[in-house]
Amino acid sequence: MIDAESLSVGHLPDLARLRYFLAVADCLSFREAAQRLNVAQPAISRAIRQLERELGFPVFERTTRKVVLTEAGAALRSGSAEALERLAVALRHAAQAAAGEAGELSLAYSAQAVHGPMAEIVVGFRSAMPNARIHLNLMSSQEQIPALESGRLDVGFLLSAACKSPLSHIVVARERFVVLVSKHDPLAGRASIALSELSERPFVIGTMRRWHSFRSLVNHACLSAGYLPRVVEEADDVPLLLQLVSLRKGVTLYGAAIGPTLLPDIAAVPVADEHATFDVSIAWNAARATPLLKAFIDFTRSHAAKGDAGAASPSP
Repeated sequence: MIDAESLSVGHLPDLARLRYFLAVADCLSFREAAQRLNVAQPAISRAIRQLERELGFPVFERTTRKVVLTEAGAALRSGSAEALERLAVALRHAAQAAAGEAGELSLAYSAQAVHGPMAEIVVGFRSAMPNARIHLNLMSSQEQIPALESGRLDVGFLLSAACKSPLSHIVVARERFVVLVSKHDPLAGRASIALSELSERPFVIGTMRRWHSFRSLVNHACLSAGYLPRVVEEADDVPLLLQLVSLRKGVTLYGAAIGPTLLPDIAAVPVADEHATFDVSIAWNAARATPLLKAFIDFTRSHAAKGDAGAASPSP
């Protein structure tokens, strides 16, 4: 009597013999199976005999005129064909993962990064690597830093000013500041505005809790014009910030890339000051880089070079 329990994972038959078995089972002919596999017929016969010894039961009934699957052989054919197919898929996926063509990436983006080239980069990478999965998370620049350091995030689109060692980063966009004002504001019709002209204007801006890095950039730009913004209202997200601008609670500074997404009741007026720019980067922890992450970094670096957006700027 055959002990089915003895056929454990540690006693699985040779995969090459299973492949020979499946060929014979499909053809019900040792000669045709040998021709299909381009091997000598005696090799097929030996492999089947060895397989039956390993299994402890016959898989074929052989006569001088025909080959027929036994009941056990028919069951083996059904299960092993599916198993070999799934194994082939697993091996292909493993090879893709090793080459950086499959797997998962946890990607974060800040409010200021979302309007730049991020979407184009992510969509392009997904198209180039269809077996990769990217999970998107909205996080402020300062929230991304510890998550990248600990490995909770793989890569982040964030303000370059927030990047620090041990993270590495690549600049993907340089943005000019624009002044966001209500379309009813006299400034809305201007071709440009100098920062010094806003010194007496009330500002609305993001909260320190979520927008600390961006507020530092805004403060630095305004300080170069001789003042700190007089903040009268704060918002935790972009929609509320824009609503405050629309209601004429104050003006705000933002990146020019937001322009195409603005509703008609808000105008984006370029800032005339030459220094009024900031950079957006991708950042990652090189010590935790997987093949897929390296592929994403290479893709982003190539995209940045084509757009002349910036060169690689790895942290020490």
